[in-house]
Amino acid sequence: MHKRFLIFSFILLACLFLGDCLYAQEVIPSSPSIEQLAPTPTILEELTAITAFALLPFAIMLLTSYIKIVIVLSLLRNALGIQQSPPNQVISGIALLMTIYVMFPTMVAMYRAGENQIKDRAPTNLFSAESAQYTVDVINVTKEPMRDFLQRNTTAKHMGGFYQLAQRSIPEEFRGGLKPNDFIILIPAFITSQLKAAFEIGVLIYLPFFVIDLVTSNILLAMGMMMLSPLTIALPLKLLLIVMVDGWTLIIQGLVLSFR
Repeated sequence: MHKRFLIFSFILLACLFLGDCLYAQEVIPSSPSIEQLAPTPTILEELTAITAFALLPFAIMLLTSYIKIVIVLSLLRNALGIQQSPPNQVISGIALLMTIYVMFPTMVAMYRAGENQIKDRAPTNLFSAESAQYTVDVINVTKEPMRDFLQRNTTAKHMGGFYQLAQRSIPEEFRGGLKPNDFIILIPAFITSQLKAAFEIGVLIYLPFFVIDLVTSNILLAMGMMMLSPLTIALPLKLLLIVMVDGWTLIIQGLVLSFR
């Protein structure tokens, strides 16, 4: 019992003497880091940036040559009668590569138009009001080459139709400054023009393969081989035709040269 009392007294005295040293120590404030000094983005700024990144793939598909190329290649595959070869990933990859090939001069012109704006005022924080304003300024500087590309590849009939539609649907106070080459008119007119051109090419692609299917069906019917599927005979003939004329290369080259 006496030994326990001595141990307890020793611990109590040690705590009393060491307590002054422990509580007397100053807490040195740490210097703020770069992340702490940077302004915290608001929810609205983050939502704006996320929305812009989400809409970027749709802009690439609808404002470039991608839509026309991918539709024509898909129609060619369907005309051959083979639904899974080449697969969708291959067709999308070819269309994307050819889109880069077609859009490269326009992209270079856009970069040269906004080169100073892009280099001089690059923001340090992606999710910020400064970044949003920087994006708007870059778009305003670089939009003219894109406008020229859309206008060159849009039919006047479609532009006139959407201009009349805008005159009826847009509020009256905004109609005075409306022009046929404004993006609100030019973008839908470009999309419909590309759709029309793609399906016109699709009709020309389907015609020779339709003739092969028709002739094959009539021959089998005349020979009394009604149980044999015409596709069994027509498919090798279609593949032979597309290989002999190098059809994929001709169509891809024709699609690239069809853009002005």
